[in-house]
Amino acid sequence: MVNLSLSFFFFYCAVAVVTPYLQVMIYNLGYSYQAVGALLSLHEVVAIVGPFFVAAWIDRSGRMKRTVLVCTLLFIASMALLMTASTLVIVIAALVLLALSFRSILPALDSYANSRFDGNARSYSLVRSVGTVGFILFSLFFATTGLPDLGSNRSIGLWSLAPLILFLLAVVRWKDESGRVHRVAVAEAGTRPWYDRAFVVGMVVIALNRLSLSAVTSFFSLFLVDELGINAISLMNAIGAAGEFFAMIGAGILLERKRVLPYHLFIASSLAMVLRLLLYAFVPTFGGVLVAQLLNSFSFGAFQPAAILFVVHRVRRHRQTLGMSVYASLGTGVPVVMGSILGGFIVQRHGYTALFITYAGFAFASLIVAMLCAETLRQQPLEAVSASSSV
Repeated sequence: MVNLSLSFFFFYCAVAVVTPYLQVMIYNLGYSYQAVGALLSLHEVVAIVGPFFVAAWIDRSGRMKRTVLVCTLLFIASMALLMTASTLVIVIAALVLLALSFRSILPALDSYANSRFDGNARSYSLVRSVGTVGFILFSLFFATTGLPDLGSNRSIGLWSLAPLILFLLAVVRWKDESGRVHRVAVAEAGTRPWYDRAFVVGMVVIALNRLSLSAVTSFFSLFLVDELGINAISLMNAIGAAGEFFAMIGAGILLERKRVLPYHLFIASSLAMVLRLLLYAFVPTFGGVLVAQLLNSFSFGAFQPAAILFVVHRVRRHRQTLGMSVYASLGTGVPVVMGSILGGFIVQRHGYTALFITYAGFAFASLIVAMLCAETLRQQPLEAVSASSSV
């Protein structure tokens, strides 16, 4: 468990660099805001489509460890290219490599952890929460030191390469699934569907929920600066992540003890998103934002282990990585892209209040769908989940 925890820790340290500063790196290369937006859109399209092919390869071959090692090396190469890029072709190549590698590692990491723990929600939540700790520590470090130098791609890139190299070393120690065992699992599955009806319904619930969250992920920083004059963006993000840490562990324990089912936490998350967005809309003060950030404990912290366990229950084990990619791409990626485009239009025409009220409506729709389809969502798992195994 220690090595897997370190894998999550180092990877999410890198996420704390890449996620907020990728657009800055592109801008530093001399491109206009319009060009930055176009390049990021290309990156997002590849990030949605690419992981399906990587996941299909992992599920077909059973070579999880080798594939993640290759993706990590490509991740490192893409950041190195962005540090030194001098032409548009190199920038596009770097962003394509980054999308394929970074976004493919995320579902693979979740799939590997659940495979090692045989679907034990408590064990998964513990190691995943260590990733949140890494994200928080790096974010707070940057907030207090003023690092990295936002005008230097070399500075930003080096801060991402350090945790990626450590992540690579942790992956080297992963256990690789026996090819024979994998082939037997595929053969036993035969031509049976690899997912059930509940999986489709669940993806609709998740997509609506993540669509509402895109108002926060895409516009929260601008809202703080433009509307409230608050520049402590990293601090506010760290507060939200801190609540997420404790909720993630608690949700994992409740799920493992079967005190709640995943769809219960989907409902709680959607309700929390409604309240959170309405607080931003109607209480646009430091105190209101602070309370809203604490609701991240439910809107994401409790949601994440529930969503991962839901995928584990609703897809066959030999297609688990593909299931995780569907969740990451169609359940999360597409809604975020759509939410960002629609949100930009709403903010430009009607302001932030209209944005948050509209997106609270998406969260409410997720809540209603989950409640109406409760019987489907609480069906027995597609395949039995056994007790956790050691790592």
